[in-house]
Amino acid sequence: MNHARPRPLLVALALLAALLAPAVGARVKYRAGSAGAVARPPCEPLPGPAPDTPPRPRDRVGLNFSAGMLLSADSAAVQVCVLVDSLGLVRQARVERGGTPCDSAAVDAVRWWQFEPARRNGRPVAARSSVVVTIRPPVDADPLSPDVLGMALKAEAAGETRDAFDGWMGALARAGAHPTLGNEWVIRERIIRLAAGFGTPPAIPGDAQAAARGAHNRMLRDMSRATNADLAKALDEALVQAPWYADAYRWRASARAASGQRAGAMRDVLCYEIATRDSGALALADRALEALAAGDTLAAMTLLK
Repeated sequence: MNHARPRPLLVALALLAALLAPAVGARVKYRAGSAGAVARPPCEPLPGPAPDTPPRPRDRVGLNFSAGMLLSADSAAVQVCVLVDSLGLVRQARVERGGTPCDSAAVDAVRWWQFEPARRNGRPVAARSSVVVTIRPPVDADPLSPDVLGMALKAEAAGETRDAFDGWMGALARAGAHPTLGNEWVIRERIIRLAAGFGTPPAIPGDAQAAARGAHNRMLRDMSRATNADLAKALDEALVQAPWYADAYRWRASARAASGQRAGAMRDVLCYEIATRDSGALALADRALEALAAGDTLAAMTLLK
C-alpha cells in the first residue's frame, strides 16, 4: 500500500506550533488585557436620570487566596460591575471583565466593600458602576497548610455542607493572621448560611456566650469610646468561636459604633441581618445602617444595644 508523504508546508507549520506552545505544566500568567481575559455584558446604568457623581470606594477588603490560586495567579486586574445602594453598600456584584483564577475571590471582596454613594442633586442614590480590583498575591507567602480555604470551596461545590462548614471555620481561625486571607467577611457569611441550613443549628459554646453577654452588660453601663473599643475586641473572640451568633454581631456593631469604627460596625450589622430571622430585628438593623451611613454613630449605638 502506498503511503502519502507529509507535505513540507504542513510539517513546517506543525514544528512552528510545537515551538510556540507553552511547556506542559508551565505556570499560566494572567494580566489585564491578556488573551486570557473574558469579556461579559457591560455594566449598564440604572434606568432614569444619571447621577451627578458615581459611587466611589470608601473602605475596601482584600482577597482570599487558596493554595491553587497562589500557584496559578499573577498580578492582574478584574473589572467588577457593582450595584451600590444609597447607603453605599454593595447589593449586587458580578465580573464584567476577568478570566483570572481569582475572579470569584475578587467579586467576594467587592461585595463587602463600602462606597460613598452616587449623588443626584446632592442626594444619595443607588447606581451601577464598574470598579477594578487589582489582584496582588502575597509575595513569597506560604500557602495555608492545610489548605482549609481550598477544602471549603471544594466541599461547598460538591454539596458536602458539613465538610464545607469545617473548612470555613478553619479559614476563619486563620483570618487576620495569614497573609493569604484578606476577607474575613465572606468567610463569616458562608459559615452563617451553612449553619442556618443544618437541621439543628450548631450550639453556641458556653464560654463564648458568657463572654458576649458579659461584654454586653458592661456596654450598657459604660458608653466611653475606649471601653467600647475593648468590648469590641472581647466580642471578637466569641465571634471566632461561634460566627453564627447573631446577637454578638449586633453588640459588636454597637461597640464599634461607639468607638468610631463605622465601617466595621456596618459590616457587623450586615452579618447580623444574615444571621437573624426576626422581622423586627431586620427592621432595627436597617435603621442602624441608615444611621451609620449618615455618620450618626450615637443613634446607631443606641439602636443596636
